[in-house]
Amino acid sequence: ESFHDLFVVSSGINAEYGPKRPLCYGQKFVLRTLPGPGSELNLWSDRATFIKCAPKSRHPMVQLSSDSSWNVVWQVLCRNPLVRMEMEGRPVQAGEPVILNHCNTNQNLACMSQFKNRTPYGSDMEVCCKTLLDSHKAETQENIWRLVAGSEQ
Repeated sequence: ESFHDLFVVSSGINAEYGPKRPLCYGQKFVLRTLPGPGSELNLWSDRATFIKCAPKSRHPMVQLSSDSSWNVVWQVLCRNPLVRMEMEGRPVQAGEPVILNHCNTNQNLACMSQFKNRTPYGSDMEVCCKTLLDSHKAETQENIWRLVAGSEQ
C-alpha cells in the first residue's frame, strides 16, 4: 500500500477544533504528512516568482516544508459559489467535494492533469496553487478535492 499522498488535517496555529469538534467551512487549518520518518511536514505555498514556481505550469508551487508560517495555512470552501457564504461555519462532511483555499495567496489547490511528472511512484500530476474558473465563474474540476475521514491508528 502506498501512502505518498495522504495528509492529516491539523489545527496548526490556533486550535479551534479537535477530535470532538469537526472541521468547518472557512476554518483555518494545516495539511500535514503522516507521523513517521521525515514526518510532520506541512503543505506550503507562496506567490510565484520567476525562479520559484511549479516546474511545468509556472503557477505558484506547492511543496512540503517544516515551516509553520502563514504560508502553510489553508481553509475549506464550499464547492458551490452560490451558497459559499451560507455554508461558512458549518461542518464539512467527509467525502463532500470541496475547494482547498490557501489563506496567504487566496489561490486554490489545483491538480493539473495536463502536466505530468515521473516519480518513484509512477506518473503523477503536477499540484500547484491556482484558482481555475469556468465561464460561470465557478471553480473547475482541477480545484475540486475530497476530505476523507480516517482512523486514529
